[in-house]
Amino acid sequence: MEYREEKLKSFRVNRDKFFKEDPHSPLKEADRKKFKGLLYYPINLRYSISGSIERYPTEPKPIYINLPTSKGREKKYVKYGRFRFKWEGKEYVLHIYRPLGGGELFLPFKDKTSGKETHSEGRYLYVETMLGGSESVGTTPVPGTRTEKVLIDFNRAHNPFCEYNEKYTCPFAPGENWLGIEIRAGERRFK
Repeated sequence: MEYREEKLKSFRVNRDKFFKEDPHSPLKEADRKKFKGLLYYPINLRYSISGSIERYPTEPKPIYINLPTSKGREKKYVKYGRFRFKWEGKEYVLHIYRPLGGGELFLPFKDKTSGKETHSEGRYLYVETMLGGSESVGTTPVPGTRTEKVLIDFNRAHNPFCEYNEKYTCPFAPGENWLGIEIRAGERRFK
């Protein structure tokens, strides 16, 4: 957590630069020309939460989920695990997914800012692995499951690319990842 605020500021500068200058930016050309930066909530380190992912069993076979998308089709993912956290004295659970065939962990979520201050179908989070690997912090693992120590930082919550350009197909947060609270951290609506 040392230097976390500086890392978040750097993340935002690099993200804005990607949106403005990178040929893979999701912005339409007209939006890139007038782009001055993404809109963010102020950095609040209370939204940087460390804990453990309780892994779902993969034997005899993984658990799958079909996530709705912006194009009306579903996209299949493996249910990787769940992350429990407390916010203002109440416990919440977010489910984490992995694309078929492997790849980075995927955590889409929706909260009470969705559709008002943030993308209507929710935002995405990076799952950052922390040193310490498999110990459990603040949660009791389900028997027969493994745990991984991670950082979930809502300050890095970002909009799906379809917020900026309808040509993208974006998976949305399923009902099991809808939080009944406001997460006033990370990116805000683009327009």
